[in-house]
Amino acid sequence: MAYTYGTAEWEKAYQEMVQERLAKAEKPYVMGTPEWVAAFEKLIQEDAQYKEVAKTWEGSVVIHILANPANGLSQDIYLFMDLWHGDCRFAKLVPREAGEKADFVLTGEFERWQAVMKKELDVVKAMMQGKVKLKGSLPTIVRYVKASIRLTDLSAQVDTRFQSDMSEEERDNYVKWFDELRSAFGF
Repeated sequence: MAYTYGTAEWEKAYQEMVQERLAKAEKPYVMGTPEWVAAFEKLIQEDAQYKEVAKTWEGSVVIHILANPANGLSQDIYLFMDLWHGDCRFAKLVPREAGEKADFVLTGEFERWQAVMKKELDVVKAMMQGKVKLKGSLPTIVRYVKASIRLTDLSAQVDTRFQSDMSEEERDNYVKWFDELRSAFGF
């Protein structure tokens, strides 16, 4: 069944799917999956340091990971975070249309995000060098550089498995599963 994003039905089905995935999936979670996003959300919500450095931040942020079929990403991924005064009201995968409406959209290739999440690439420097594209106010991001760095640090704390580390068979199974998920939830 296909759900319509933005409806109560979509939200309920998404939350149920996430809880089911968290109960079944084994760590490390695959980067960008609903269970990975839920683990990241929980880290943000429980982090006192993030709450302090982002206490005046207002706005939504999307991590936009560009498709890379060689690494098992047949389509772009949009990870939407509703961040408000040091709180993460939610983090979830969303359709492109919703992701593009965020206050800040950080777009990069899979390899760039993998490097950011492994702390091999500083996301602020990546933006300055054009390795990660920013849609939104750069001066605002720079003003909240400590919050940006803390989010990166938290993403690195999620026990993560990257699609590029999967065998070809695992990647094929992942693509099939994720495409079914996309069909149901529109992302």
